[in-house]
Amino acid sequence: MTRLCVLFFLSFLAAFPAVVPAQEATPAEPAATPAPAATPVAEDPAIAFLRKVEEANRDVETLYGKFSQVRENVMFSEEIHSNGEFWHTRPNKFRCDYKDPSPAQFFLIENTGYFYSPENKQLDKFKVDASEDAPINELLVGFGLKVELILDVFNVSLAEDQGTDPGQIVIDFLSRDVDRTLNFQKITIAFDKEELQPRKLVMEETEDVVRIEIIEIRKNPPIPESTYETTFPADVTVNEM
Repeated sequence: MTRLCVLFFLSFLAAFPAVVPAQEATPAEPAATPAPAATPVAEDPAIAFLRKVEEANRDVETLYGKFSQVRENVMFSEEIHSNGEFWHTRPNKFRCDYKDPSPAQFFLIENTGYFYSPENKQLDKFKVDASEDAPINELLVGFGLKVELILDVFNVSLAEDQGTDPGQIVIDFLSRDVDRTLNFQKITIAFDKEELQPRKLVMEETEDVVRIEIIEIRKNPPIPESTYETTFPADVTVNEM
């Protein structure tokens, strides 16, 4: 709402310029020498790189990937290792399957989310905010999410630690609103400079740190609609959240 009011105010000023009181005519003065054109300010290198990532993914309609994940609990010094794969079809279909040690499935279909745990025979079903202030999928930050949306949610900069690999660039995303970044306070992504895609992600919460390594990525693979079917066993306990 605030943004709309600002736009309306600027439009009002443009439509109704200020009235200047009439003054007596004075002799014309020689025209002043035009000032030299201002030198364009270079865009922040982290943001400039994200624009390249966005452009490289502009024609990507589907994604498939495999990853390994380590969730570390800082308080208890515990680590949980898992592997998984994900599918994404623009604009609003996402599926992620976690393998051992605790198999699980996560679906996001339009504005409905599903988290299924076969081990517990439990299904959590919930509505997802679809407004312009909705949370964003942290994994898709590295796959061409619109830069303006990213900047609306994160402060973006080059990470101090760029590592030793000259073929990568490491970018920090500091949350400006943890409600919209799924409680992650900071996300650090190491990108491949040539492939323009993420290699590793580190996502920091208050007590947990999640480290993801991308093992395989395929762009625009055929993904059948059946991939996103949310059909679960009849004996599961459904929790409407």
